[in-house]
Amino acid sequence: MSFRRSIAAAALIATFSVASHAFAETMTVGAYPSNPPWEFKTETGAFEGFEVDVARGVAERLGMDVELQDMGFQALFAATSSGRIDFAVSSISITNERLQNQSFTQPYYDSDGTVVGREESDIDSLDMLDGKVIGVVAGTTGEAWANANRDELGIAEIRSYNAQQDLLLDVRNGRVDGGAGEIAGFQYAMTQMPGLKILVRIPTGERFAMMTRKDHPLLERANDAVSAMKEDGTMAQIHEKWFGVAPEAGTSTVTTMPVPQPE
Repeated sequence: MSFRRSIAAAALIATFSVASHAFAETMTVGAYPSNPPWEFKTETGAFEGFEVDVARGVAERLGMDVELQDMGFQALFAATSSGRIDFAVSSISITNERLQNQSFTQPYYDSDGTVVGREESDIDSLDMLDGKVIGVVAGTTGEAWANANRDELGIAEIRSYNAQQDLLLDVRNGRVDGGAGEIAGFQYAMTQMPGLKILVRIPTGERFAMMTRKDHPLLERANDAVSAMKEDGTMAQIHEKWFGVAPEAGTSTVTTMPVPQPE
């Protein structure tokens, strides 16, 4: 091989190496974009939200670019398991059932469940759900809670929706008596959709985190990045940006934790 051809070959190899390295340094994150304030799209199609800021902060600390992919909530679980995406965010609660098949970083937000209804609703306790029709977003812990408590509370019907906005529109229009789900997401949505109120707060002890497949090579590093964001105050700043108040002491937003393990 001539000297000139050797140089050309070396340049081609170097170019391929750089391209491969760049591809490897992109962290793909799936997100359900109809879930404010956690993640949503602006009029220009750009992703914004609490967990979008978290994902970008984690990627920055790992020295990686981040690519956000628009996905349905239920599709996130298959996408992480198959390796189509590295992580998923969408107010995904850590549960022991999910830990059997998925892995999570440490949590960064503590939440509860709720039932939201029309402003004129007289429902103010779980006992008053007897005979009522309750809406849920498919695949969420709100759906799991409604199904688990249906018989005990006497819920007449559980209607499943693909999007939170569709659920809340039906609540406001009286097509269902209430919607079960995560309280912070509903509270934020209510600022954009008047005529609704929190009927009942349900203590569930939910905690949100970034989800990934089992044994993902980035898991421990991502968890360390979340710890760093808590320690340097970044996570608290994100909380204040989206909720207008500082996170409470002792919550998972400010307390560093290990990677959750299944029981």
